[in-house]
Amino acid sequence: MRILVVLVTIALAACTGDSDRDSPSTFVSQPVVAGVDAVILPEYGFEVSSTAAGDLLQVSVPGDGSMWGVSVDFGSTLRGEISFVVDDNDYLSVEDYTVKTPSSFTVDSDVGDEAFLGVFDVKVIGDLVYMPNVPHHPPNWGFYQVISPAEIVNVQVIPGPFSSVEISVGAGGSVWLSWDQLAASLDDKLAPAWQRRAALATEVLDFVLIQIATIADTFNYIDDEMLNVNPAAIACDPFTGTPPANVLVQGESTVTWLGPGNAPSEGDNFEWAFTDCWFDDSGSGFDTLFNGSVGLRGYVWELDNEFQLIGAGFREVIYNNLEVTGTVEQPPSVFTISPDEMLTVSGGFDLVFERITN
Repeated sequence: MRILVVLVTIALAACTGDSDRDSPSTFVSQPVVAGVDAVILPEYGFEVSSTAAGDLLQVSVPGDGSMWGVSVDFGSTLRGEISFVVDDNDYLSVEDYTVKTPSSFTVDSDVGDEAFLGVFDVKVIGDLVYMPNVPHHPPNWGFYQVISPAEIVNVQVIPGPFSSVEISVGAGGSVWLSWDQLAASLDDKLAPAWQRRAALATEVLDFVLIQIATIADTFNYIDDEMLNVNPAAIACDPFTGTPPANVLVQGESTVTWLGPGNAPSEGDNFEWAFTDCWFDDSGSGFDTLFNGSVGLRGYVWELDNEFQLIGAGFREVIYNNLEVTGTVEQPPSVFTISPDEMLTVSGGFDLVFERITN
């Protein structure tokens, strides 16, 4: 299951930037009415829920002659707040986010060929606040529980410039770990099962939050220009040497508007496809290659009478067996596929951003 540690390195969206929190920004790349720009507010609430069809988000990982699988059932209870920022090039990105209490979701780690860590709930007890301007950073403070039939595991974030985590089960003593140590315990067969469940819960939560930022990134490519330029092509990173066999030196992803009408509008469907799309994550030891597609269905884009964006998102985000593969550079400038770092993502969720009214 080491691939689940790799999930947190998936960075399809920009998650950094500076923002003036006292005033809204104007996102000029998203005209909904000709000549009129939507006003992006500094903060929105978000809700991630299971799809109406019940297509649960699922990650499948091959290993040791069998297939491991983890599914996530969101219900309608994963909620939080997110801050957007628009840079000088009119590019929308995520600045920071908070997962609010009492958010919760259910993880089933036994949907593959073999049982792993069972079924358990993840419940946010104290708001999980993620440090702004630091991509893929663990929460800077907060508290959540991992609840299984056998026990309740408490996961308390220890705040600070290098935040760590304190985990405990029942009346037992506490264990203090760095986030890297907690992640490593997922693959440690000698670690207690309750600790490994806490690690898996943390990885799943991080993965979902990265997907929120990822899907928000598509708003940068959905505009009325798609009537003339469809699909919108997005270049991926070029390999800095010889790519793996049968892989392009530089792939791309494309956002395709499936119509109809004169320009993208409320209720439309899109597809985000990846062809040998490589992401060179210079900040980590993992680089990732994507092939497959994500269906973005039921586009939500709602303005008030002052053209402020008050609702956005997709009623269904469906992963069409998106393949994610780790790459290895060995020897230097020669890249190969890592057989230990391969996964397929299927199923999905609904994602909606709404204006905060309180």
